[in-house]
Amino acid sequence: MRGGSRGGRGGKGKSFKSGRGGKKGGGRDVRTEPWGETTRKNDLFESYYKMGGFLEEEEFEKMWEYLAMDLPNSFRFTGTKADALAVREIFKQRYIPGITSVEFEGKPVPPPEPVQAFPDELVWHMKTHKKIIRRFAPFAEFQKFLVAETTSGNISRQEVVSMIPPHFLDVKPGMVVLDMCAAPGSKSAQLAEMIHGDEEDRVKRAANNKSPNIDGEGDYSDDGRSTGLLIANDTDYKRAGMLVHQVKRLNFPNLIVTQHDAAIFPSIELPVAEGDKKQYLKYDRILADVPCSGDGTARKNVNVWQKWTPKDGLGLHNLQLRILFRGLQMLKKGGRLVYSTCSMNPIENEAVIASAIEASGGVSRVQLVDCSDHLPKLIRKPGLNTWKVLDTTQINGEEKTAHMFTSWDAFLKTKEKYEKEEPERQFSNKISPGVFPPIATSEEERIPLERCMRVYPHLQDTGGFFIAVLEKLGDIKVTQIRNSHNEAEEQKAKDATRSAIPATTEVPAEREIEVEPEAESAAPLKRKLEEDQPAPPKRVKTLTENGDAEDPISLVEEPPKEENSSSLSNRATEAQVATPTTVVAKPAKLKPEAQNNNKEYYEYLPSDDATVDGILSFFGISDRFPRDRFMVKNKQGLLLNKIYYTSELARSIISQNKDRGMRFIHCGVVMFVAHKIKAQDHVKAPWRLQNEGIRILEPWAKNRIITCKSRDTLFRLLIEMFPKLPKDGTHELNEIGDQLNAMDIGCCFMRVEQDEEAGFPFPMVLPLWRHPGSANLMVDKDDRKAILLRLFNETNPNIINHVAEQAARVKEEARLAEEESEKEKENGESADADADADADTPMTEL
Repeated sequence: MRGGSRGGRGGKGKSFKSGRGGKKGGGRDVRTEPWGETTRKNDLFESYYKMGGFLEEEEFEKMWEYLAMDLPNSFRFTGTKADALAVREIFKQRYIPGITSVEFEGKPVPPPEPVQAFPDELVWHMKTHKKIIRRFAPFAEFQKFLVAETTSGNISRQEVVSMIPPHFLDVKPGMVVLDMCAAPGSKSAQLAEMIHGDEEDRVKRAANNKSPNIDGEGDYSDDGRSTGLLIANDTDYKRAGMLVHQVKRLNFPNLIVTQHDAAIFPSIELPVAEGDKKQYLKYDRILADVPCSGDGTARKNVNVWQKWTPKDGLGLHNLQLRILFRGLQMLKKGGRLVYSTCSMNPIENEAVIASAIEASGGVSRVQLVDCSDHLPKLIRKPGLNTWKVLDTTQINGEEKTAHMFTSWDAFLKTKEKYEKEEPERQFSNKISPGVFPPIATSEEERIPLERCMRVYPHLQDTGGFFIAVLEKLGDIKVTQIRNSHNEAEEQKAKDATRSAIPATTEVPAEREIEVEPEAESAAPLKRKLEEDQPAPPKRVKTLTENGDAEDPISLVEEPPKEENSSSLSNRATEAQVATPTTVVAKPAKLKPEAQNNNKEYYEYLPSDDATVDGILSFFGISDRFPRDRFMVKNKQGLLLNKIYYTSELARSIISQNKDRGMRFIHCGVVMFVAHKIKAQDHVKAPWRLQNEGIRILEPWAKNRIITCKSRDTLFRLLIEMFPKLPKDGTHELNEIGDQLNAMDIGCCFMRVEQDEEAGFPFPMVLPLWRHPGSANLMVDKDDRKAILLRLFNETNPNIINHVAEQAARVKEEARLAEEESEKEKENGESADADADADADTPMTEL
């Protein structure tokens, strides 16, 4: 039973006024106000966290001070791409010294610095104020670098606390991972990096007939490729689109993006032999970064200060619980799930964890993992085992009254009291037993919520965050979870409370209530309240609009009276309290060919497709490279424009579930794009390599490979589109031109080997097209600018496009010709008019 029976009365207290606007726990709508004009103050918000027992008073004051400050800017270097670490070194050597030399008001400006909580200096933050950043050139140069490398996928601009949950999932290459609420996608990008690991190096080893499994870390049994998969999901199509944009730039084929309600995420069917029992996908790791009130984001989200109310957390608790429970159902036995929020509210955090573990059958089925030794430099606080629940009521347009409860029974008794005295006063219908702290009858049944992790703003200058790591020990059958409100069941609870407690007494200080099993797999769980009395009421003064202090009010229930012997004797015969329940929502039932306006079609090409075979033969791709993972995105399976490549498991899932109603909105990386040119008949393979997929294919190629060894040549190809490559053999492309002259028209791989002395700090492979009279790197303008900035420190390059210039010249010549023709026509018409006028003139006027 949640909450037990001890705890004082909610009581009646004076209302809070917000810091501005006079609205309780809210204030006026400030969405259109400049940030600087918004007061970061909310008395109800502050009082709950100050008086709720989360931190000691002195530490709370420090935390609250940080919460009202601007949040430092932060970013992360991606952890898998070979050039990401080299980019980090460029950043350190080129930009840090310039920023360090800046002084403002006679003091040096602190440069960006690595966040010590994370290894390998991959995470950095900068605390410099915006007014300083805007004034000095080194910051402007640094900003260009950030934008360019973010576009290229080497940097992810992400809040520090949001980087924490993926680290605690402990993902290894080869694992199957689900991100249930993935948008906007920064955590999904981290998970994708972990799934792929150091895949590039291992594939090269495999292609050279060396074993890719050099250390036994992860599953690279697919010729050095990771066998794992990430399914990133979000319920909203627009947010899922943001997610696709975020992960797409990382070019990972082991990724599927779906759009489903996480609380009823559908079971994904796996292919089985005909006649065999259906099998469904289970996950090694699941991230449930659930929707939350977001009060830990108050440093960057100004609306928190004006709009925070206790109803935010209460209203989300049940949804969060349903999402977490669905995740636990889909998790493999022995698998790990990380639950996280950017809220500090225990109703959205510890209460959800405890309820989910109970609904799963207790700690014998799901356990909280002690992660105190993981990320040892991350400063954190343990999870809470006790907390209070805040609610507000209002009648007759009066100011809101705040109530705090320590138990479900205290809430029921207070509510019953007001129903008699002030029946028009309404409490939240979202308060349920599950939002209160759990009390177990034995240490074996106790849920060790202290193993949860709380990150507060003052600990390492971040936002607020909550993380819990759960491990599944046994199977979980369909069970019941607590609904937010059920009038009939609440009435039963009230009746049971009244039958055990004399009306003239306070709530008993100790009582034991047993709850019936929720399912075959859910063991009975007993709870009792701790023996200690609640702390004496704390008092807080609030400010009116004029700044005058109001009378102090109490936010904590009054201590209960001593329990009498008659109520104690009633324990054994006491009626069981039936908590408000509802059957957990089952996974969505998929209907074949479920259509909507956002439907994407995925059709895999046969492994012997003639077009694909011709392309791979043209590039000399090894027979070991899989032929059955190429797909197109049209219902007819036609080779129209793009050919995509995916992993083996992604192919199995897409093929098996595409007609079951699964909403897939992204899968695969572009490998080939149709190339339309005038000399189409002379091209053996009119398909060009795409920058997205070229690294996947290149280790297996033996034809159409050229090598760039000179910085000058690379610079020329980057700064100039379609440089001339005449048929007579004269050119200005150095070693590249010589190699291209020996090749037929078509695309090729251009390798740039790592060579520090030559100025190449990391290897690259880029697609280059050999035209009849020119050559061109098939790299878009943003990527060109990023490489030019990264390798040549070109901050504002003027990229020459000969084809565009020629087209512009032709267009201009056509315009001039048209103007000339118009003038001649006008002159001709004028001459004709003059002639007509002469013919009509009387002789006397001549």
